[in-house]
Amino acid sequence: MSLLAAVIAASPTGSGPRATEAPLERVEVSAPILPRVLVLYAAEGPKFPATAEEQIALAHQAALTYEFLLQECPAKYPGIVVPGPGDPPTTPAQNAANFEAIATCSYQEYTAKPYWVPALVDQVDICGNELGSGWHLPTEDEVNGFDLADRQQVANALATPNASGFFGNFYFGTSVWVRGKAGGLRVGDLSPAATTRVTDLPVPSTSTTHYEGGVALRCIRRTSVVAP
Repeated sequence: MSLLAAVIAASPTGSGPRATEAPLERVEVSAPILPRVLVLYAAEGPKFPATAEEQIALAHQAALTYEFLLQECPAKYPGIVVPGPGDPPTTPAQNAANFEAIATCSYQEYTAKPYWVPALVDQVDICGNELGSGWHLPTEDEVNGFDLADRQQVANALATPNASGFFGNFYFGTSVWVRGKAGGLRVGDLSPAATTRVTDLPVPSTSTTHYEGGVALRCIRRTSVVAP
């Protein structure tokens, strides 16, 4: 089973003593969807597709999900740990090693970098199209609503505190694309140490040129849970 998402059990108000309040919502934060940059480079700027259908096709052609990489990469990167049925889940150290190996694989085998084209992230529902119904780009309110425990949980599950090399930390960081309150794109910081959670994207959301800020395309899914 792949590590697709960090799971946060949210209380009815999104705050309060978690040990005593029944969670009514399950919040999942996904591993990054990485883009094949050679696909994007060939279609950016003046070559950016004009129609919504073409933009959706471009985003799909470029997108690499963690589940896909976890299936394809172990053949050439045998250090990747994929638990089988009945096996215990991977440890934080194994997760970090997996992230680093998969990030390296994504670059060496698919020429992936965390360099999405803002206009694609803004105009195409990449989260829903690639991960399925219910998944969406994090909103500014959602990122600001995560408390320290939430952000620590995301960092423990989906970032690379135990990674020793460049690839894991760069590809699986906690800087994320965010849907701003005004409707455009902003940049969120899911790290536990963040004091400013959301900042302006240095380029327009309508930019059709890839952005080299190392911002991860992570997705969120919120599911109602019946209280016991």
